[in-house]
Amino acid sequence: MKNLKANVPTRKKIKLNWFKSKCVLNIERKISIEYNTNSVTYNKITWDVLVQYILTKEGDPKEIPANSPMTLYKGGLPFLFLSTSATIGNKIISEELIDSDIAVDDDIVNIKEGEDKVTYEDAQNPKEHIEVRTRLDNITRKITIENKLDNEIEIELKFKQTKDVTFIKSQPEPSEIEEPNYKYTIKIPSEQKSSVNLDLQAKIVKRVTRIKPEYLKLEENRINRFKDK
Repeated sequence: MKNLKANVPTRKKIKLNWFKSKCVLNIERKISIEYNTNSVTYNKITWDVLVQYILTKEGDPKEIPANSPMTLYKGGLPFLFLSTSATIGNKIISEELIDSDIAVDDDIVNIKEGEDKVTYEDAQNPKEHIEVRTRLDNITRKITIENKLDNEIEIELKFKQTKDVTFIKSQPEPSEIEEPNYKYTIKIPSEQKSSVNLDLQAKIVKRVTRIKPEYLKLEENRINRFKDK
């Protein structure tokens, strides 16, 4: 990134020459989205964007311990103090941070309720049973990502389906599918917004304990006999 530099100070016992060679600085931003049968019907949800800074050096790989201090500079001045999380080959990877410059709003667009299918399960009391009502609702949600920075960004959005909330389709289509994960690679210009519409199916299950009809009938007959006396 233009005018952006980084520094990872060395420790006395570790001889490192990272910054005697050039490094490429990349920024990775990710959003992870997952719903349960309650949250998928919320009117509005906000999600955090996680960001990591990755330095790739020229030359041979060098090990740097996790939790080493790392400073980012912009225009020659420090603007972010953080720590390293790992070294992989010739890459230094920073800890994950929440990126407050990217806002994510998740709004419900439409709900179409399915028809109830009624089944029964045994209850502890032999005079009772559990009435189970199951329906499949079709739900559309719109995820809007706002880039508040003065430069274009690339961000990865990952939706993970569960056994109760499954993927039907989306606009745009996923850039990569590895079920249960659906990934989108999104580029957003400076101070602009981009959206993903998710069409989902939610399995809604409600359980109610009720007295069995035959015992209700017996109770009704008993009450009627009492009234006739």
